[in-house]
Amino acid sequence: MKKHTKIVICVLAIFIVGMTLSVAFAEPVNAKKYKNKKYITVKVKDGKKTIKVKCKYKKSYKQYLGSKKKNSKRYDVYVCYEHKNGMQNGKKGWWTVGTNGGMSDWAKFGTAHNKYHPVTKIKLR
Repeated sequence: MKKHTKIVICVLAIFIVGMTLSVAFAEPVNAKKYKNKKYITVKVKDGKKTIKVKCKYKKSYKQYLGSKKKNSKRYDVYVCYEHKNGMQNGKKGWWTVGTNGGMSDWAKFGTAHNKYHPVTKIKLR
């Protein structure tokens, strides 16, 4: 092969890899701050127990994220805003999602949606 052809193939390969990585790591949700609040406290109801999880706004994720260890369980909560219908959960508005065990099989989770403000109470099922 000619030197010119090799250079064109290398540049094309770098472009394809870059585009693939940019699509793979693109953030599907663009959350916004709710009335410029740095924290949102979410009450998670797990059976008879109610746990308060303080979620801090993470600028890099553009979401409110929080976790708390209590009763030998880890409670994870995130609050995000969807600008368009049909993205992650399908509806425009504020989504609150919580779980008590991460991605394990026995974990309970709960979701709540509101069009105008973040939901601060969720029930795990």
